[in-house]
Amino acid sequence: MTKYVSHPLYGSEPIPSGNSYTKQEIDNAHWRYKSVRCFPETAIPAATEKQSYSVYPRQLYIDIEENCVDCHRAFIFFAKEQQYWFEQLKFWIDAHAIKCFDCRKKSRAINRLQISYANLIIKEHRTPEETQLLKSSAQQLFDLGVINKVNKVNAIR
Repeated sequence: MTKYVSHPLYGSEPIPSGNSYTKQEIDNAHWRYKSVRCFPETAIPAATEKQSYSVYPRQLYIDIEENCVDCHRAFIFFAKEQQYWFEQLKFWIDAHAIKCFDCRKKSRAINRLQISYANLIIKEHRTPEETQLLKSSAQQLFDLGVINKVNKVNAIR
Protein backbone atom coordinates (compact mmCIF):
# COMPACT_ATOMS: atom_id res chain seq x y z
CA MET A 1 0.00 0.00 0.00
CA THR A 2 1.19 3.50 -0.85
CA LYS A 3 2.28 5.69 2.05
CA TYR A 4 0.63 9.09 1.75
CA VAL A 5 1.74 12.44 3.20
CA SER A 6 -0.32 13.08 6.31
CA HIS A 7 -2.81 15.93 6.41
CA PRO A 8 -3.33 17.45 9.89
CA LEU A 9 -7.14 17.27 9.65
CA TYR A 10 -7.72 14.18 7.54
CA GLY A 11 -4.75 11.90 8.15
CA SER A 12 -2.93 9.81 5.56
CA GLU A 13 -5.45 7.18 4.50
CA PRO A 14 -8.65 7.34 2.45
CA ILE A 15 -11.71 8.09 4.59
CA PRO A 16 -14.63 5.72 3.88
CA SER A 17 -17.92 7.65 3.77
CA GLY A 18 -20.38 4.80 4.19
CA ASN A 19 -21.96 5.82 0.87
CA SER A 20 -22.11 3.54 -2.14
CA TYR A 21 -21.86 4.80 -5.71
CA THR A 22 -21.29 2.92 -8.95
CA LYS A 23 -18.21 3.54 -11.08
CA GLN A 24 -20.44 5.22 -13.65
CA GLU A 25 -21.96 7.55 -11.02
CA ILE A 26 -18.48 8.53 -9.88
CA ASP A 27 -17.16 8.96 -13.45
CA ASN A 28 -20.18 11.14 -14.29
CA ALA A 29 -19.87 13.23 -11.10
CA HIS A 30 -17.01 15.30 -12.55
CA TRP A 31 -15.06 15.13 -15.81
CA ARG A 32 -11.71 14.68 -14.03
CA TYR A 33 -12.70 11.57 -12.05
CA LYS A 34 -12.29 9.28 -15.08
CA SER A 35 -8.57 10.03 -15.33
CA VAL A 36 -7.39 9.95 -11.69
CA ARG A 37 -6.79 7.29 -9.08
CA CYS A 38 -9.61 7.67 -6.63
CA PHE A 39 -11.18 5.70 -3.80
CA PRO A 40 -14.87 4.95 -4.54
CA GLU A 41 -15.68 4.10 -0.90
CA THR A 42 -14.89 7.73 0.08
CA ALA A 43 -17.44 9.51 -2.14
CA ILE A 44 -19.69 12.11 -0.53
CA PRO A 45 -22.51 14.10 -2.15
CA ALA A 46 -21.82 17.70 -3.15
CA ALA A 47 -24.05 20.72 -2.64
CA THR A 48 -23.76 22.03 -6.20
CA GLU A 49 -25.73 25.17 -5.33
CA LYS A 50 -22.82 26.20 -3.05
CA GLN A 51 -20.20 25.81 -5.79
CA SER A 52 -18.92 28.80 -7.74
CA TYR A 53 -17.41 29.24 -11.19
CA SER A 54 -18.83 26.02 -12.52
CA VAL A 55 -20.16 25.13 -15.91
CA TYR A 56 -19.95 21.46 -14.99
CA PRO A 57 -20.31 21.23 -11.18
CA ARG A 58 -19.03 18.32 -9.11
CA GLN A 59 -21.92 16.10 -8.09
CA LEU A 60 -19.73 14.15 -5.68
CA TYR A 61 -16.42 14.64 -3.94
CA ILE A 62 -14.08 11.68 -3.68
CA ASP A 63 -10.64 11.10 -2.16
CA ILE A 64 -8.12 11.40 -5.01
CA GLU A 65 -4.48 10.30 -5.09
CA GLU A 66 -2.16 13.10 -6.20
CA ASN A 67 1.62 13.58 -6.43
CA CYS A 68 3.12 16.78 -5.09
CA VAL A 69 4.78 18.92 -7.77
CA ASP A 70 7.38 20.10 -5.24
CA CYS A 71 8.42 17.08 -3.15
CA HIS A 72 7.01 14.38 -5.49
CA ARG A 73 5.44 12.45 -2.60
CA ALA A 74 1.98 10.91 -2.94
CA PHE A 75 -0.84 12.55 -1.01
CA ILE A 76 -4.62 12.38 -0.89
CA PHE A 77 -6.82 15.28 -1.92
CA PHE A 78 -9.62 14.37 0.45
CA ALA A 79 -13.33 14.55 -0.40
CA LYS A 80 -13.95 16.62 2.76
CA GLU A 81 -11.11 18.95 1.79
CA GLN A 82 -12.61 19.41 -1.68
CA GLN A 83 -16.00 20.09 -0.12
CA TYR A 84 -14.40 22.84 1.99
CA TRP A 85 -12.48 24.29 -0.98
CA PHE A 86 -15.44 24.40 -3.33
CA GLU A 87 -18.39 25.07 -1.04
CA GLN A 88 -16.88 27.27 1.69
CA LEU A 89 -13.85 28.96 0.10
CA LYS A 90 -15.59 29.11 -3.31
CA PHE A 91 -12.52 27.94 -5.27
CA TRP A 92 -12.93 27.39 -9.00
CA ILE A 93 -14.56 23.95 -9.34
CA ASP A 94 -11.89 22.59 -11.70
CA ALA A 95 -9.06 23.42 -9.28
CA HIS A 96 -7.22 20.56 -7.66
CA ALA A 97 -4.42 20.26 -5.16
CA ILE A 98 -1.02 20.03 -6.84
CA LYS A 99 1.00 20.23 -3.63
CA CYS A 100 0.83 18.17 -0.46
CA PHE A 101 -0.23 19.92 2.74
CA ASP A 102 3.40 20.28 3.91
CA CYS A 103 4.49 21.96 0.67
CA ARG A 104 1.38 24.21 0.60
CA LYS A 105 2.23 25.30 4.15
CA LYS A 106 5.84 25.99 3.12
CA SER A 107 4.66 27.99 0.07
CA ARG A 108 2.38 30.13 2.24
CA ALA A 109 5.27 30.83 4.64
CA ILE A 110 7.51 31.88 1.72
CA ASN A 111 4.74 34.12 0.38
CA ARG A 112 4.40 35.80 3.79
CA LEU A 113 8.20 36.35 3.89
CA GLN A 114 8.14 37.83 0.39
CA ILE A 115 5.33 40.22 1.32
CA SER A 116 7.16 41.29 4.48
CA TYR A 117 10.38 41.79 2.50
CA ALA A 118 8.60 43.74 -0.26
CA ASN A 119 6.80 46.02 2.21
CA LEU A 120 10.00 46.77 4.11
CA ILE A 121 12.39 47.16 1.16
CA ILE A 122 10.31 50.02 -0.32
CA LYS A 123 9.96 51.84 2.99
CA GLU A 124 12.00 55.06 2.96
CA HIS A 125 12.53 55.41 6.71
CA ARG A 126 12.83 52.13 8.59
CA THR A 127 13.31 51.78 12.31
CA PRO A 128 16.30 49.69 13.42
CA GLU A 129 13.86 46.88 14.27
CA GLU A 130 12.34 47.04 10.78
CA THR A 131 15.81 47.00 9.22
CA GLN A 132 16.68 43.92 11.27
CA LEU A 133 13.42 42.24 10.20
CA LEU A 134 14.17 43.14 6.57
CA LYS A 135 17.68 41.68 6.82
CA SER A 136 16.31 38.53 8.48
CA SER A 137 13.59 38.13 5.82
CA ALA A 138 16.14 38.66 3.05
CA GLN A 139 18.50 36.09 4.58
CA GLN A 140 15.71 33.53 4.88
CA LEU A 141 14.63 34.15 1.28
CA PHE A 142 18.26 33.78 0.17
CA ASP A 143 18.57 30.49 2.12
CA LEU A 144 15.40 29.25 0.42
CA GLY A 145 16.74 30.20 -3.03
CA VAL A 146 14.13 32.90 -3.62
CA ILE A 147 16.74 35.68 -3.55
CA ASN A 148 19.62 34.55 -5.76
CA LYS A 149 22.29 37.14 -5.01
CA VAL A 150 23.84 37.48 -1.57
CA ASN A 151 24.75 41.10 -2.32
CA LYS A 152 21.02 41.95 -2.06
CA VAL A 153 21.11 40.66 1.52
CA ASN A 154 24.45 42.29 2.35
CA ALA A 155 23.35 45.66 0.94
CA ILE A 156 20.64 46.06 3.58
CA ARG A 157 21.75 48.62 6.16
